[in-house]
Amino acid sequence: MFYDLNIPVTPSSGSTPSAQDQLETRKRVELLAHLGYQAVAYNNEITGKMPQNHVNPVTKLALPGINLKQYSRLTLVVDDISQNYGLNTNNPSIASYDILAVNPTNEKLFQAACGTFEVDIISLDMSARLPFYLKHSTVGLAVERGIYFELCYGAAIRDATARRNLISNAQSLIRVTRGKNIIISSQAMRAMELRGPYDIVNFGTLLGLNQAVAKDCLSSHCRAVAMHA
Repeated sequence: MFYDLNIPVTPSSGSTPSAQDQLETRKRVELLAHLGYQAVAYNNEITGKMPQNHVNPVTKLALPGINLKQYSRLTLVVDDISQNYGLNTNNPSIASYDILAVNPTNEKLFQAACGTFEVDIISLDMSARLPFYLKHSTVGLAVERGIYFELCYGAAIRDATARRNLISNAQSLIRVTRGKNIIISSQAMRAMELRGPYDIVNFGTLLGLNQAVAKDCLSSHCRAVAMHA
C-alpha cells in the first residue's frame, strides 16, 4: 500500500478552500490513485502560532469508484522557541487533524521537535540549504520516539537549485538516521509534479537508500505514521 502524506491544500485566500482550490486538489488525488497510491493526506500549513479559533479547512473528497484512504494533516512552521505552539492532542484544534507535522526553522526548535514536541512528522525544507547541521544524537531522539522525517520531491521537480539542495540534504538525513524513520512525500502543488511510486523508489536509491528501504518510505513507514497519529 503506497501513501502520499503531503498534498498541500492550504486555502489560497481566506479560511476555506475555493472552488478552484478544490478542483486542483481533485486533479492531484485522482492522478495519485491512477498512479497506484492507496492513501493520501491533505496538508494544511500554518506559519507561527495557530489562532485560538482555528477551524480545520480540510475536506475529504467524495471519490466514487476510487478506493483511497484519506487523512487530514496539519503542518506548523515554527520559528520562535519562546512561543507555546500547543503541540499536543489536548488542543482541540490540533486534535481535529489526523496527522500533526512540524517544520522547525532553526536548530533550537529542531532539537525541541526531536526531543519534546508531540508530533508525528518532522518536515524540514530540504529544497533550501539547511541553517544547521543534522546530528545523529538529536535525530536519534526523534527515531526513539517514533517520529518520522519527511523528504518532499515536488520542489525538486520545479527547480534545479532545489533539486541539488534536496539531494545534498537528503543524503545528510539518510546518513544520520541510517535510513530509519524516513517517509517520502510529493508536496506537489500541481498534478504534473506527481510521480508514480516506483519512480520515487528509484529516486530513493539515488539518494542512498537501498531499494527495500526506499519502498518502505512510501509504504510501511507511512503506515507507521498513521498509526502513531
